[in-house]
Amino acid sequence: MAKVSVNLDDNLDDDSSAQKLKAMAAPLPSISKAKSSALKDAPRVQFSFTNVPKPIKEAFASEAQKRGVTQKELLYECLRAGGIDIPKAAEIDGRRR
Repeated sequence: MAKVSVNLDDNLDDDSSAQKLKAMAAPLPSISKAKSSALKDAPRVQFSFTNVPKPIKEAFASEAQKRGVTQKELLYECLRAGGIDIPKAAEIDGRRR
């Protein structure tokens, strides 16, 4: 009777056909998602301004609260209104990686 050898190892990283299958099954790139992913994974830096008059700061905070958004989200909305292409905050939130 002939011996049968069965390899039950799930490590497919060494197999070239497995690499081809993984590459074929990979999702197609999306331009919009690429930008969101790049912004989501980008390093974070401090973004602040020089001192502004207190009534302006309070008006900004009040407007954010009235709209039900954070001050950062309101800043993004202001930048979008000024013509800067920024994805929605949920798409670039670094806490949801």
